[in-house]
Amino acid sequence: MLSPLRLSRLSIRLIRRKPPVEKGILDEGVTFSDVHNVILTPTTRLPYPEEELRDHLEKTSSEIMKERNKQRYGTRKKKDLGLIDFSHLPIEDHVVALFPGQGAQFVGMGQKVVEVPAAKRIFDEASEVLGYDMLKVCLEGPRQKLEQTLYCQPAVVTSSVAAFEALKASDPSIEENLTDAAGFSVGEYAALVAGKCLSFGDAIRIVKTRADAMSECGKLVKSGMVTVRVKATSKLDKAMTDARKVAIEKRELDICEVANYLYCGVRVIGGSETCLKFLEDNQDKYKIQVLKRLAVSAAFHTRQMESAVDKVAQAFRNIEMHRPVCNVYSNYTGKVMSSKKGDVRGAVAKQVNSPVRWEQIQQFLFRKHQNEVFPRFYEVGPGRQLGAMLFQTSKKMHKNYTHFSC
Repeated sequence: MLSPLRLSRLSIRLIRRKPPVEKGILDEGVTFSDVHNVILTPTTRLPYPEEELRDHLEKTSSEIMKERNKQRYGTRKKKDLGLIDFSHLPIEDHVVALFPGQGAQFVGMGQKVVEVPAAKRIFDEASEVLGYDMLKVCLEGPRQKLEQTLYCQPAVVTSSVAAFEALKASDPSIEENLTDAAGFSVGEYAALVAGKCLSFGDAIRIVKTRADAMSECGKLVKSGMVTVRVKATSKLDKAMTDARKVAIEKRELDICEVANYLYCGVRVIGGSETCLKFLEDNQDKYKIQVLKRLAVSAAFHTRQMESAVDKVAQAFRNIEMHRPVCNVYSNYTGKVMSSKKGDVRGAVAKQVNSPVRWEQIQQFLFRKHQNEVFPRFYEVGPGRQLGAMLFQTSKKMHKNYTHFSC
């Protein structure tokens, strides 16, 4: 047993003993004042690594921690929550459904599919939601009415969805093997219906709001859209800038910007009448080729449509959305839509005043091939414009293309 004297001496010895210094602790103990003095006063010396001193002055603590964590753990890419993996299916069985947009309409849409009960139900539901006979408008027009945005957008979406129902009825493997769906402009709503993200009834309600809002925006200034071909030496940006200057000089709304990226070297420009005429009259100067005017009533997918964005976003309120059963592509991003409902709503609303990135979507679809074996591509609905662009992107990809008209 220790005597009281020895116990007292042992306790004093333990108290005086210094705790072990953890290796590297001084590296973390530097203060701003210490570092500042070391850098500005050469005679000052501190036991800190000199290579880290300036970092403490020039970077925040969070920035330093991010760099250290990056060195320690590396960079990890966030998983794309929207992409659905269909690698268990042979690539030749994959089905890609493409849906057209405004401009593909024609008088007589629906006559090829109206005898299919599921397709007829689509026309009936559209008529109930819209308050007029949609099938009659599609079959009989007249053309001037069908080309109006108010009627054209709902008609194209209705005809496309009806055609998709008829396609599924003719070939049950279509629905089973549907891996990707993409729609051009308003055709994006048909793609969301095909992917079971939206019901058709909800989709056509939103399309009605979209058409009303975009039609109102079109009244701000006389405008339209032209297809333009460009090459490496073209000065399209300069041409659009100069066109806007001319419009400002005339005290007009200076709308002139890329509205659609169609395929390599071909764009659609949306602009006021003054700006479009400037582009047509100065093709040689800017080394561009204006191919044709489109049969639309306004400069869609430009800032002329800005006030329509909120109205479309509001139309999504209280709309029930579901996770898609296939990869649905976004016109706004040019990529597969996120699986988050809020992201889908935002992307579809912003699409109204943003360029359609169809060229980028086609590149993603092209990269689906495996050893030059491609999936089955179906253009579903009126017109063959999407097939023509697919051909321009890849002739090999186009060999697996089928048009299922309405």
